[in-house]
Amino acid sequence: MPWRDPDLIGRYCMAVGGACLYGLYLFAIRLRSGSAVSFRDALGVLVNFACAAAAGLILTAVFAGRLVTLIPWPSLQDAGLIAFAFGVFGWELLPLMFPKALRWAEHQADKLGGGE
Repeated sequence: MPWRDPDLIGRYCMAVGGACLYGLYLFAIRLRSGSAVSFRDALGVLVNFACAAAAGLILTAVFAGRLVTLIPWPSLQDAGLIAFAFGVFGWELLPLMFPKALRWAEHQADKLGGGE
């Protein structure tokens, strides 16, 4: 069963670990702001962490195994490192991917539709 694959489970753990680092970063910024941390602030950090974990897991499931071959340095060709990066940066960088994905989808639709 694919969901029992130890490599896949390891990648997912790395993605959640990256999201934890992202959440810790957000919490540290909030603490260093100088003002009191309210329940709403803590809840906001928790929601951002949950969204970062979800985005990291989804991006890992879709892309981590495929992106390994694009890395030119053999010492960095590790899907776990990519999964960790998805956990840390995925939630912040995901909005930047939407316009590119839309252009790609429109291009694919034009190719399939004959460019009309």
